[in-house]
Amino acid sequence: MGLHYFLNHKKEDLYKNVQEVYKSDDRPWVVGFSGGKDSTVVVQIIFYALSSMSKNELTKPVYIISSDTMVENPKILEHIDTQLLKMKKAANELELPIHVEKVMPNITNTFWVNLIGRGYPAPRQKFRWCTDRLKIDPANNFILNKVSEFGETVVVLGVRKSESSTRAQVMNTHKIEGKILRRHTKLPNSYVYAPIEDFSLDDVWTYLMQVPNPWGADNADLLALYQDSQGECPLVIDNSTPSCGNSRFGCWVCTVVQEDKSLKGFIESGDEWLTPLLKFRNWLMENRDKEDYREKKRANGSVYLIGDEDNKRLGLGPYTLEHRKEILRKLLETEKQLQHPHQPKYELITVEELKEIRKIWFEKGDWEDSVLAIYEEVYGHRPNWDIEESKFLESEDIKLLKKLCHEEELEFELVQKLVHLEFQHYGYKHRYGILKDINRILNEEWLHFNQLQQGDDYAD
Repeated sequence: MGLHYFLNHKKEDLYKNVQEVYKSDDRPWVVGFSGGKDSTVVVQIIFYALSSMSKNELTKPVYIISSDTMVENPKILEHIDTQLLKMKKAANELELPIHVEKVMPNITNTFWVNLIGRGYPAPRQKFRWCTDRLKIDPANNFILNKVSEFGETVVVLGVRKSESSTRAQVMNTHKIEGKILRRHTKLPNSYVYAPIEDFSLDDVWTYLMQVPNPWGADNADLLALYQDSQGECPLVIDNSTPSCGNSRFGCWVCTVVQEDKSLKGFIESGDEWLTPLLKFRNWLMENRDKEDYREKKRANGSVYLIGDEDNKRLGLGPYTLEHRKEILRKLLETEKQLQHPHQPKYELITVEELKEIRKIWFEKGDWEDSVLAIYEEVYGHRPNWDIEESKFLESEDIKLLKKLCHEEELEFELVQKLVHLEFQHYGYKHRYGILKDINRILNEEWLHFNQLQQGDDYAD
């Protein structure tokens, strides 16, 4: 087969191949749509292939899913939302068994809940904690739900062999001899169908420019999004997919790459209103590894030592609570800068995320209810939600407790944990497990750093 597939074949043959795969079994399709060029081609092909079939042949559902990480580039999010609405309308009018849905991370596992709430450091190449939580898990959960409902499923992706030698190798590794479908690398009872696997980049753009969009969008607008772009971020279903930070179709806050060409490209193209996002992203990256902003222990109280034999020190853990407060304040200030009169409020962080962060901070010992205080400081009023009172110590009581801890040479955080444990068990007739929890807190490694420094068991 030559370098170009679409340029050397009739599009009718392409549609016929898709129809044959569709009719070959009763497994539902899950189609990944990122809003970018490759996934747009795939969805267009599916629309045209199904539209030319008789109604009695359209026997199984096709789910088009788009992954919203909740930190999407605002320009791309607007583009994707517009496309999804038009797709849904067109599918209804054409009476196609196409269902359009968004998948999103669970509210307890969003980017800001992990970074600001739990203190996860901004992602980097060696600790890319965001991909699983924001992209892989939501998409895979949707697919697994369909597997549970139907027994098996076919995942349709806009992957191409010509994208990279690594991509081609992965695709060939899971190919079933004599079959069009491949085994899914991770998900049981799932198969992958790649209808444009032999397309070149020229094929992709030729198709988009020559074939009208079936749901009424203008593919010239998509081409405009790609001016000076590095590519798109596909639906991610495994860890073989590289970071999307160089892409226009990635997260605006991506710190995995050194430079965010996505935001920078849009700003240079005339979208100066995105400048506050780029400044915040760069600030987040610059402060990621500063020791003063990081705890010297992990979330569970364990520690690890770094350095040579004569100069052991604690490795870096999550962000300190104080730095998390600073991040939230800067994020809300950035969000405020994006607001314009006579326009709907643009949210960088949702109310539900703020509630979850508030809960996590309270358990961490933030008895001063800082989420509400920071929000009011930035916006001049409290957030618009039904607020449950979480304070059980007044600010003067907290100051007194800190003073007593200092005088008695006790770690304030240790006392906080013990008081919070008591608070959790307050009112219960039988307080099962409280002694075990007290013992666990008293024996967390960070409290015994001097002994750890002298021992060899904890050295790198």
